[in-house]
Amino acid sequence: MSGGKEKRWSPVLLFAVSVSGMMVIGASCDKGAAPKAHVVRMTVFEAKGSTSVDKLAPPAIHPRDLSHGYSYTAPGELDRERPREWQVASYLFSPSFVTVKRGDTVSVTVFVVNGDEHQIRIMDPDGEVVVPETKWNRGREYQASFRATRPGGYQLICTTHAPTMTATFFVLE
Repeated sequence: MSGGKEKRWSPVLLFAVSVSGMMVIGASCDKGAAPKAHVVRMTVFEAKGSTSVDKLAPPAIHPRDLSHGYSYTAPGELDRERPREWQVASYLFSPSFVTVKRGDTVSVTVFVVNGDEHQIRIMDPDGEVVVPETKWNRGREYQASFRATRPGGYQLICTTHAPTMTATFFVLE
């Protein structure tokens, strides 16, 4: 630099260059791209956690009163040799959130690890059923598919363990 003066970017110029760069990046995205087919592999499982009344008091409200997807085993019921231990659990899908674009086809393959029976359906953002309710059982793999015709959240729901056992397929415009 000549004369020992350092050139600095003005905040306005820096902002303008940044916004221009973001606009170029945004304009170069796949806006006109053909719809894609997505294969999503999921697992149904039950997460469990246990502790002792010596460390933490049991919940004041039975978790099952909050959601059929939760369970609770009280002190003395979990392990007769350790009568002060208690446990909570929750059924879930993993992964529980997937993003796709409008027009894409989503094929879900799900393996059920826990829970003897789950009543499953998929609903679009308006609450319309796109995959009718069906029964899924432990130790088996199931497939379901739908076309994402509307933007918003499509819900994979286990009505047996609702409202907490859900997965969302978020559809972008």
